Amino acid sequence: MARILVVDDDPTVRMIAGEILTGAGHEVAEAADGEEALKQVGEIPFDLVVLDMLMPNKDGLETIAELRGRRPPMRILAISSGGRMDAGQLLRMALVFGADETMAKPLRSEALTEAVSRLLAMPKSGA
Repeated sequence: MARILVVDDDPTVRMIAGEILTGAGHEVAEAADGEEALKQVGEIPFDLVVLDMLMPNKDGLETIAELRGRRPPMRILAISSGGRMDAGQLLRMALVFGADETMAKPLRSEALTEAVSRLLAMPKSGA
């Protein structure tokens, strides 16, 4: 079991991802934006963050950069539907900023659980 933070401004996405990950045996917390996510990460050690790229207050790219500055060993799965941008381009940028893996929305149960399992199995690099 891992401790996972799901960060998305859409409560439906948070609920669906939370149900999928809880069903896979993980402990799940939620945040509505990057600022809330960074606050929670400062208080609780998470193994993985599932992070939307387009959010108010602090977007996914800014959040990835700050997460990498604070907790380099934490795994990050960047997710996006793209909004007005091409999702593929946005997710490629997430990799450049330090995401470990990306996934386009809508989230599919099997794909999400497989990606989470892969990321959690990766050896942690030193901080």
